[in-house]
Amino acid sequence: MALKERHAAGEELPSELLRSLGAKPAAAARADVDENGRPDDRWLVANAGQIGVYSSGGVCLHRFAPEEVRGLRTQDAPQGGGSLIADTQAGPVVLVRYTGACAKGLDAAVHTAKLLLEAGGSDATGGDSAGLCALCGEAAGEDHSCPAEDRMPRSGPGRRRVMTRLLGYTRPYRGRMFLAALFLIIAVLLELAPPLVTKIIVDDVLHPGGMAETLLIWVAALLGARLVLSALQIARGFIGVKVGAAMMNDIRRETFEALTEQSLGFYDRRQTSQFIGRLNQDTDSMRQFLTEGVIWVASQVLTVIAILSMMLALSWKLTLVVLLPTPLLLAGVWILWPKVRRLWYKQWRALNTLQTLVGDSLQGIRVVKAFGREKSEQARYGEANREMMTQTVRMEGLWQAATPLFMLVTGAGGIIVWYYGGLQVLDGGLTLGTLMAFTVYLTMFFGPLQWFTQAISWTNRAVSAAERVFEIMDTPREVADTTDAVTPGRLQGSVSLERVTYGYEKHKPVLKDISLEVKPGEMIGFVGHSGAGKSTLIHLICRFYDPDRGRILIDEIPLKKLSQESLRAQIGVVLQETFLFDGTIAENIAYAKPEASPLDIMRAAKIANAHDFIVGMSDGYDTRVGERGHRLSGGEKQRIAIARAILHDPRILILDEATASVDTETERLIQEAISRLVRGRTTFAIAHRLSTLRSADRLVVIDKGRIAETGTHEQLMELEGIYWKLVKAQNETALIRERDTSAEPV
Repeated sequence: MALKERHAAGEELPSELLRSLGAKPAAAARADVDENGRPDDRWLVANAGQIGVYSSGGVCLHRFAPEEVRGLRTQDAPQGGGSLIADTQAGPVVLVRYTGACAKGLDAAVHTAKLLLEAGGSDATGGDSAGLCALCGEAAGEDHSCPAEDRMPRSGPGRRRVMTRLLGYTRPYRGRMFLAALFLIIAVLLELAPPLVTKIIVDDVLHPGGMAETLLIWVAALLGARLVLSALQIARGFIGVKVGAAMMNDIRRETFEALTEQSLGFYDRRQTSQFIGRLNQDTDSMRQFLTEGVIWVASQVLTVIAILSMMLALSWKLTLVVLLPTPLLLAGVWILWPKVRRLWYKQWRALNTLQTLVGDSLQGIRVVKAFGREKSEQARYGEANREMMTQTVRMEGLWQAATPLFMLVTGAGGIIVWYYGGLQVLDGGLTLGTLMAFTVYLTMFFGPLQWFTQAISWTNRAVSAAERVFEIMDTPREVADTTDAVTPGRLQGSVSLERVTYGYEKHKPVLKDISLEVKPGEMIGFVGHSGAGKSTLIHLICRFYDPDRGRILIDEIPLKKLSQESLRAQIGVVLQETFLFDGTIAENIAYAKPEASPLDIMRAAKIANAHDFIVGMSDGYDTRVGERGHRLSGGEKQRIAIARAILHDPRILILDEATASVDTETERLIQEAISRLVRGRTTFAIAHRLSTLRSADRLVVIDKGRIAETGTHEQLMELEGIYWKLVKAQNETALIRERDTSAEPV
């Protein structure tokens, strides 16, 4: 048997784990966080006899027989990633924790594990060669090629790997950092001069008959060293500020690019508020470490080496005495390191939870006030704030206890030196100047060692922050361009769906076996009950998600072969949830076409029936809409969104409840504008009021994820099927509303 084999997700199972299992499992996937929240590999393993969790060394951490597990579920963590929980007969058990980089592989392995549970423990995959791929869910035969295999991470992050990657951000600025390092070396040497000069002054100058001119020369040397040292520190500070700002720009840019390039599925499973902290606080921690921490640690190491050399030159016996407490300091650092790391991680989680809660509460402040839940939100915040306080006390309390102990140990060394060195001075074996210089060097020597614990905290914060930032960068894109993606010219607009199946959770498909042919310029109306899959189908056509099975083609080109940027450039979207950015009305209309002229913006607004209410505002098109457009009414926001799509001039138009937030009169005007807009464009429309879809070339009725009926309004009414029932129900509702309205007293 080979020492290493690949499981279905494309990663290599460790040799020790394979030997422990004895055979390749039906499904396995790597998690990258251990039970204490630290980066380490854990392996979820599922086969006919067990569902278990193992370390890379083959040690079994959890093992359950399939009949003992009632279900498997994932629980997203507010700071990203999540936990895999097994609902057993004894209660829920957290099997593994993971970051976003491992989420897709674990989701697929869990899917296979659930098939095993449903099969009652029998091998639901049919063996090694005939099962399902644990990554993509397709049949995993000998010739199966998983499209996502190349995007999977091959190994855990590892502290050393994270540190190496973090230091890689200094590469473009090595020249300036080398200059800063040179200034640093000179500064360290200059810091060694004062004690040595002090020795010379005490032993050779300050005695009866000494010359004042000689004293002046040595004092001037001290002053000159201090002036040069200050100049070097200022120069190094300026270099650090400039390099730090540049590196901060690089880190934040890459992080934001990674966030914006992630697919919608990435955000479906996470709270977006958490990423604000990662983008700001975590990247700043990385910057501080790279520009200040690295230089500071390097300076302290150089200082310790230089001071130790000077102390050995002055008195090797006293130096040995000084080094006696050093092993105690190093042992203390060794003990503190894992505790500091755990406490810092818990403190960060508490802070992240607090930030997420504030973001959610303030973004939904209208809902909070509408339901009178201010006190409830305050209570939630109070609980989270208390947890933050608890973790802060634990973290800072550790430092408050450790720092005096370190100072006690180092202070004891100084006391011993004064006694032992004083005896040597009294015996004539050591000069007073040498002892004074040695005690100064002693203080300088223990200074870096005392603050070495601070360096540990600094390094730990930076590496932990880097792990969270790199998690975002390394999370595989669920919807990614292929290496051979094409950028077509102007699309004709034909759309073909071939047996498309998709579910937000793989085992719960929302759409099932959808096939549809749409000609260029044809208008298709999607109809069905709420939750039937209409919006999901729209999202697939926009390629916000990729189908689990089947494929979608535009102009006979598979959607996966099209560059997403070129595809979106030719699709105009008006979604049910209208979102406006905090800017002017003109900027929001021109969002997809920033180079548009004021005349083009005004023309689009007129077509969308938005021009009249815009010019009626105090600042016209320069009126700021506020955060999420809260200064505009729902109907006004909807018309701005329609104008935005009109200005985009797409070949394929998506209208998802485009008139849901407008009154009847405004809806009529917008429908007239849309009827002109859709000419020559392939259009997919969803509308709550079915009467607005009567002009569609075809209506497609979606029922329980499948296409139930297709035809024009008249044809479907003649069938007296699902569509007929929907129209009848809406007409009856409209009659009831009219009757209730007419019965109201004037």
